[in-house]
Amino acid sequence: MKRTLPALSIALLVCALASCKTESGAPADKPPEPARADAPAPTASGTPAAIPQEALKSIEAALEQAAKENPDDPDSFYNLGKIYSQQGRHDEAVAQFRKAVEKNPKDAEALTGLGYAHAALGQSDAAVEAYRQALAANPQHADAHRGLAAVYEKAGRAGEAEQQRRELLRLQPNEEGKTLLAAGKLQEAVAALAKVSNKNAETHYLTGVAHFKLEQYDESAAAFRRASELNPKHADTYFQLGNAHDRLGRHAEAAAAFREAVRLNPADADAYFNLGNAYKNLKRFREAAEAYTRAVELNPGDADARYVLAVLHLQDGDREAAARQYDELKRLKPEAAARLEPLLKQATK
Repeated sequence: MKRTLPALSIALLVCALASCKTESGAPADKPPEPARADAPAPTASGTPAAIPQEALKSIEAALEQAAKENPDDPDSFYNLGKIYSQQGRHDEAVAQFRKAVEKNPKDAEALTGLGYAHAALGQSDAAVEAYRQALAANPQHADAHRGLAAVYEKAGRAGEAEQQRRELLRLQPNEEGKTLLAAGKLQEAVAALAKVSNKNAETHYLTGVAHFKLEQYDESAAAFRRASELNPKHADTYFQLGNAHDRLGRHAEAAAAFREAVRLNPADADAYFNLGNAYKNLKRFREAAEAYTRAVELNPGDADARYVLAVLHLQDGDREAAARQYDELKRLKPEAAARLEPLLKQATK
């Protein structure tokens, strides 16, 4: 499988051919956008998730223009603060978050961003004040509790830090399980997650991840299935359910899960690749070729999908289509092109 399950990141100021691709992302009870492989996990304490550096300048310019054109709109300043924090420009982030708060003093998101920027500058008193204001505006704001706990911990105020962590655990009951998963303590994670409500979709998803890493694929499939029942709109749950079925050799069930994954997230190239694998294992070669074709359309750099697609084209007698994939493979992955070359030559005889 491509896309192996990565460790879950919990910040506290913090392949072969025809093998499936795996990934990990935790669904909330309302579906988030599923995380892709190597996507930066959202970090704690209000810091924004990573944005590719090449995109930052154009985003920054657009936001600066929006702030000039709409000086009464707090969102423009808030978004600029996030961009500056992303770049490590914390003094400038403070200035922008303050402008957002001036426009809307009860903006818990902007206050949390302000707390993070102050904390990054080592201004602990200002960070505490900003986080407290965020919690006054929204007592349920988990990132503000998390950030405040981190600042208190760093300042040696252990009792107050623990109080914030307890509140965070109440708001986010899966936090302990996530932390244990991040540390690779899989059995302990399963035990911690078992204490959480069995009606929490994220709990079952994380349990499925832990069992998958433990190579307990029956238990993993059961957990992902339950997560999908509780939250049927989270594409990555079906993706991982398909992976568990794949490991169990249940190719029809895997295909059904991957079909649902691509229905919910039709831009997921890896889900199409895995769907192609499932169809190939079922000897449904036409459908497999269609799935691999879609994977290549979505991710033209996927050499593995191109190789398998070329082999299927040859099997179907379409040497010209196979040759097109071969030409691309020479550029993308010469060793794969070298493996394909004798098959192409044989097809000309």
